[in-house]
Amino acid sequence: MHGLRVGLAIAAVLASATAAEAVCPGLDVLFEDKFDGLKPTWGEASQSEKVDNGQFVLTPPSGTYVWVANTAGLYDDIDACVTVTTIAGVDPTEAKAGLMFWYEDENNFYVFEIAPNAKASVWRRQRGKWLAQVKWKDAEAGNAGDGASNELKVTTVGGDATFSVNGAEFAKLSDGSPPEKGQQIGLLAASPEAGDASFAFDDLKVTKP
Repeated sequence: MHGLRVGLAIAAVLASATAAEAVCPGLDVLFEDKFDGLKPTWGEASQSEKVDNGQFVLTPPSGTYVWVANTAGLYDDIDACVTVTTIAGVDPTEAKAGLMFWYEDENNFYVFEIAPNAKASVWRRQRGKWLAQVKWKDAEAGNAGDGASNELKVTTVGGDATFSVNGAEFAKLSDGSPPEKGQQIGLLAASPEAGDASFAFDDLKVTKP
């Protein structure tokens, strides 16, 4: 599923940075993508979403969101990890990128987001509306600025979720609403009104927690 929705966010140009490989601790790998090419479970490439130089790059038009859910499988409890690099943040307080989880459809999912200013948050999209679950706050281990990379990790167990940035716990969420028939995962980015932000994702891995 692809989503392109009006909203606030970030960014703009690929800076050279070596993304640290995302490591989920589970040995039972449910899905993995190093983005050596565009897997068909991501859909077709476009101006907003493509694989470039071994990374999945999302570049939403200014003032919009773009998200892509992966259709490789439906999962129950998971560890999901991905490395996010800010190519261009444009406005570091409004741009953002994140890892989607508990994804049911384009109007019902959760996302763990990080901004180029190294603040993070957790949001729920329900019935097409955005609801803050963990408000924006500093990710103490986060890296800021264009060219900076951050490893995001989401662990879901039942209706509980734990979030980490670069190995340091960021927040926990209780009494969430995972889809009854299993969750998809996906990637999201948003650009501010000031211009087109751009983010690169790498080393995506989903394992059993």
